[in-house]
Amino acid sequence: MRRYLPLSLGALVALLLGLAGAQGAMAQGFLIPTDRRIAPLAIKYHRVQVKIRDRAAQTRVEQVFVNSTSRVLEATYIFPLPANATISNFVLYINGKATKGKVLEKGRAAAIYQSIVRRMRDPGLLEYMGGRLFRARVFPIPRKGEQKISISFTQIVSYRNGMHRYVYPLKTPHKVVRTQNDFTMSLQLQTRTPLKNVYSPTHRVSVARRGERKAIVGFEKNQASLNRDFVLFYSVSPKAIGMNVLTHRVKGQNGYFLMMATPKVSYGSSEIVGKNITFVLDTSGSMSGKKMKWARRALQICLGKLNPKDHFNVVRFSTDVEGLFRGLQPANISNIKKAQAFVKRMEAAGGTAIDDAMKMALAQKPKGKGLNIVVLITDGHPTIGETTPSAILKNAKTNNKKKARVFTFGIGTSINTKLLDKLASQAGGTGDYVKPNKEISQRIGWFYDKVRYPVLSDIKMTVGGNLRLYDIYPKRIPDLFRGGQILLFGRYRKSGDVAIKLNGRVGGKQRRYVFESRFAKTSAKHDFIAKLWAHRKVAYLLENIRLRGANAELRNEVIRLAKKFGIVTPYTSYLVLERRDHWRYNNNTRGPLVQGQTRRRRRWRGTPRPGVKLDRFSTHGHGGGGAPSTATPAPAAPPSDDDAVANQQAFGSSSGKKAVEVSRKLAKAKRRKVVSAGGTRRYIQGRLFLWKRGQWVDQSYRSSMKTLKVKYLGRLYFRILKLRPDLRRIFALGQSVTVVVGKNKALVIGSTGSKVSSAKLKAFVKR
Repeated sequence: MRRYLPLSLGALVALLLGLAGAQGAMAQGFLIPTDRRIAPLAIKYHRVQVKIRDRAAQTRVEQVFVNSTSRVLEATYIFPLPANATISNFVLYINGKATKGKVLEKGRAAAIYQSIVRRMRDPGLLEYMGGRLFRARVFPIPRKGEQKISISFTQIVSYRNGMHRYVYPLKTPHKVVRTQNDFTMSLQLQTRTPLKNVYSPTHRVSVARRGERKAIVGFEKNQASLNRDFVLFYSVSPKAIGMNVLTHRVKGQNGYFLMMATPKVSYGSSEIVGKNITFVLDTSGSMSGKKMKWARRALQICLGKLNPKDHFNVVRFSTDVEGLFRGLQPANISNIKKAQAFVKRMEAAGGTAIDDAMKMALAQKPKGKGLNIVVLITDGHPTIGETTPSAILKNAKTNNKKKARVFTFGIGTSINTKLLDKLASQAGGTGDYVKPNKEISQRIGWFYDKVRYPVLSDIKMTVGGNLRLYDIYPKRIPDLFRGGQILLFGRYRKSGDVAIKLNGRVGGKQRRYVFESRFAKTSAKHDFIAKLWAHRKVAYLLENIRLRGANAELRNEVIRLAKKFGIVTPYTSYLVLERRDHWRYNNNTRGPLVQGQTRRRRRWRGTPRPGVKLDRFSTHGHGGGGAPSTATPAPAAPPSDDDAVANQQAFGSSSGKKAVEVSRKLAKAKRRKVVSAGGTRRYIQGRLFLWKRGQWVDQSYRSSMKTLKVKYLGRLYFRILKLRPDLRRIFALGQSVTVVVGKNKALVIGSTGSKVSSAKLKAFVKR
């Protein structure tokens, strides 16, 4: 009878460990059968829980592996470790007996890693080489059964240039690996100094603040693809606003930077600044039914959350325009009750007088010195009064003498998206689109929670010294609200230590915050910054083209960036697949034929659809028991970006479902903060690799270059990695890779290789 040490897991169970030298902390365990004909076992679920107090991290990993064969198996459990990690517990009970494990030091670990890479014919494990390794014998693993393993360790996490960086490597072997059930992660973070910036460039995490010094970071997904490392940055600061800078710079080129600014969490009543907010609601006939029901509910929620120091008004418009009050009024109990009654009586009838409604909202005299906000909610085109979009925009700009921020919400698809987007962008706000159902109430409620407490507005940034910042996105620094965060991506010239000054307005008073930071002369890390910067700039250019018309200069810049960084746009496409690979991107579980098999018997290559049962030819990532493949795998994920705007016809439209979709995608791309994974384009260490004719090709490769053929997993292959460990991430792309290693020189990894002396090899791969 198998027994396990009981484990206590919360609703989210998570993640992460710090760096170990140049390599990330390795924490992905594998269960590899001793029978070489059987692939590593599939993962039923993978759960990690990390508790960090200041810089001391305690991590517990729990995995369940599945033996889908009809045999009792013996296997070896391996677990890559950070250089400074100490094993605190290893739990594996089989038939009432605890199995012991041991830690192998760097020298022996490297040899074992190499043997595993050769056996599994999978370069994804190359990135684990260079660290220590935990190893344990596991026997017996019951046929058609499961094996649960728990391992715990502690370590001191890394810290550099004001930022803590956590990495939990999830990059299991190169083939697509998915958990059969959940992959769940949770990080409990507690610091003595107030916690400020918390940011992940790899996963869309939830961050729940528990006061100034605590936070819980979580990520959870069923049938999760374990094809990318989890990275999290965080910083601490006693200041009211915390700022940190990350940089990436290739030698001889201008650098890229990411600047993060986050305010403190807790504010006393004397520190809270009131705001002026006007809700402008469309009550035309097209708003009848569920639209009006949920729009009224959204306003009721927002009115109930007004702050005592706020001033507000409610304006409804259809054929006519009616304001609840003659100007902004205090958000006291009496006025809020009047507003709620006013909203409750609203009925949908008449036309759509957007211009007159905006005139009334923007003409109000602000009360106090807080931030001015106008929230426009509508579902249609202007039909009453001024109906020409350009004239409405001009009037809104002229009437906005008090610099109110305008936020727009379009309901449904029968709306002029270009008009609403321009109204918002020219007034320093944002636009959003919601479905005509309860999403109206949800999204508007979420929005109001974000802007409820203004912290700093009208922000300007300056830097000292010779440093020059340019091409910064967003172009206009947004206002900072409590619980919010500003992310600025940009380029820089020069380098060194500089003082960064943030000047802004709080309650009518000017405030200045000064921060010290370093902009590196060269920095190979954080290459995600360049990719995210490019995505944001392309989104900004596309929005300008969409709203103001195309010109050759903007279009050419979009194409240039798209080619350099592998971005899908209306002017570019990177879907380059051979005919035999098309099945991978059409929800088709039938893989290409393998030599020696009939059409009825296929070896699984891609990710199966949920519910599809796998046979003994399954890859190790899905069933455990299939022999590992020697064929070059196709990219592990579909070649698409979730915020890609690729349809030229839809890109130019103003109204309808496609127009709303384009507007939402552009807005998403403008605030993008997570790098996409997979596809036929990979941006690694400042280089773009494209999937062409069954291989990954360095975009800078030219047919005129001198080439050296390298047999995949041959002796020369590992000799090169020893000379150039910086190529591990690139070699990990797959079994067929062409990579430029110097001026007019390239390596071609494939099924055959050349013989070359040590001296010539060193000369060829020398940087």
